Amino acid sequence: MSTLSRFFTLLGVAIWMAGFNHNLQAQDNTRVQTLLAEADKLTASNALEPAMDKTREALRLSPSSIEAQQRQINIYFLMKNDKEALRCAEEAIDRNPDAPDLYYLRGVINNSRGKYSKALEDFEVGLSLKPGGNEYKYYMGRGVSHLNLLEYENAMSDFTMAISHNDTLASAYYSRAMTSYEIKEYNAAVTDFLKALEFTKGNAALYFNLGMSYYRLDEKDKACPYFHKACTLGNNNACRMALMECAKGLPTVP
Repeated sequence: MSTLSRFFTLLGVAIWMAGFNHNLQAQDNTRVQTLLAEADKLTASNALEPAMDKTREALRLSPSSIEAQQRQINIYFLMKNDKEALRCAEEAIDRNPDAPDLYYLRGVINNSRGKYSKALEDFEVGLSLKPGGNEYKYYMGRGVSHLNLLEYENAMSDFTMAISHNDTLASAYYSRAMTSYEIKEYNAAVTDFLKALEFTKGNAALYFNLGMSYYRLDEKDKACPYFHKACTLGNNNACRMALMECAKGLPTVP
């Protein structure tokens, strides 16, 4: 075989191998996406260990997948394993320093650990990287950090920013209401608690805090139905308030 023939033969093999490797990579990517979709379904049903197994398999196929790394961090966090979630978040950030959602996840973990100043740094870095489309999450996280640091003005500003990016976010209205309550702006608290109820079924804490806001405004007739509702949902403080402050037979919240 001539040198020229050998060259074209080797070139053909190289082209074929490139196509073969491309097809393998495409198959792996498809499998990774399937595994992550399965992990999401398992996570939604609180089957966290099987979800983690799916995520680990995705990471085995594609160790550099940011989506898979995010799932792993989130599942560890849902497992209440903050130590492992933080370790994975820091490793992922080292590998992908320009991925804003990784800073968001680390910020959430730091808030959970009570490291509010560190969380603030994470959310700020994430925002500086222009996350696009989900900025409200970063403002919410940052607002929670400020609220826990008793920085009420900054917290109020961030929750308002979160609402400006997503005006159906019940947690943002609730958090802003709690901030208003802390600074004794009870009318504003009532407005936001009621707004939160437009986007969620409500829970014992929401009903109790709404009742307390009305109570602080000396509107006991409006407060008591929410105390009764919160009491039926298991809030002991609401039960005590209903017992001490509310007449029997007052209507409850449906």
